[in-house]
Amino acid sequence: MQAFILGAGLGTRLAPLSSIVPKPLLPVFQKPLIQHMMDHFIRAGVQEFIVNTSHLELMWERAFPFPDPQYRGVPVTLSHEEEPLDSGGGLRKIMPLVHPDEPLLVHNGDIYMDFPIQELLHEHRRQGNMVTLALRSVDGKRNVGFEPSSGRVTDMRHALGVDPGSYQFAGTYVMQPELASLFPDLSPETPFSIIPIWLELIKQGKMGGVVADWPTWHEMGTPKDYLDAVLSMNSRDRIHPTAILSPAADLSEDCVVGKDAVIPDGCTLTDCIVWPRTHVAPGVYNRCVLTPRLNVPC
Repeated sequence: MQAFILGAGLGTRLAPLSSIVPKPLLPVFQKPLIQHMMDHFIRAGVQEFIVNTSHLELMWERAFPFPDPQYRGVPVTLSHEEEPLDSGGGLRKIMPLVHPDEPLLVHNGDIYMDFPIQELLHEHRRQGNMVTLALRSVDGKRNVGFEPSSGRVTDMRHALGVDPGSYQFAGTYVMQPELASLFPDLSPETPFSIIPIWLELIKQGKMGGVVADWPTWHEMGTPKDYLDAVLSMNSRDRIHPTAILSPAADLSEDCVVGKDAVIPDGCTLTDCIVWPRTHVAPGVYNRCVLTPRLNVPC
C-alpha cells in the first residue's frame, strides 16, 4: 500500500513558524510531525510514501536525504511543486507513481492522528467506494453531510443543498486510482481543488465515510493549535537527553525541549516548546514556541 502525504501548502496560518519549516516538519517531541504519521501508517501496512513539497525544499531534502530517501527502510518519494498545486493538482502530479491496482491512502500533512486506517480500508473495499473519508462528529468544521445507516457522504460545505453537515473531514481518505479519470483537462502545472470532483462522487453515491471520534486528532494549523496539541499529548520524550538545562532554570512539567537546546540560568518557562538547537536567552516565557531564529508567543 502507498500513502500520499500533502506537504506542499504554504502554511500561511502557521506563520511565522512556517517561514522556518514546512508544517509537516514541525517538531513534535523529538521528531517531525510527518514521521509520527509515517509510524502510524507503517503499522497499518503502508510500504511506500509519496510526499508533495513546495517552499523550503531544502528542509525536505534534509529530512529525507538523497540519493535514497526513506524512513525506517520505507521508500519516500518527494514530488516538488514550483508553486502549490492545491489538493487536486498535487494529486494529479503524483498519479504516474501510484500503483493502479491498489487503493491510495491520502493524508493532510498538518494533522496528527491515530485514526484506525485498517477500518477505513475495510469499509472502502466493502462499499466499493471511489473515495472513503475519515470523519469526526466532534470539534472542527463540521460541514460534511453523512448518513450513518448507509455509510454514504451526502453533502459537503452544503454545496449540494442536501445537508449542512454534522461531521468533520478528518484530513485522511482512501481513493481508487481510477479517480484520476475525473480530473479536469488542464495543463499539468495548473492548481485545482479536489472538492468539485468529490461533489460529483457524492451525487453518484460513490463516496463513503467512517466515523471515529475516539482517536487522538490534532490539526496544527496555527502556532496556538500546534502548542496546544503538543502540550496535551502524553510522552516520555519531553526533554531530549542532549538538551542542557541549568539547575537554576525553572520549567513547568508540560514544557518540551528539543535536541541540543540550551536553557541557562535566569530562565522561567511555562507551557513552552523549545525547538532543537535553540539557545534560550534568560527571561520569563509563558506559552511560547522558542526556535533558533525567533520566539512566537501563543
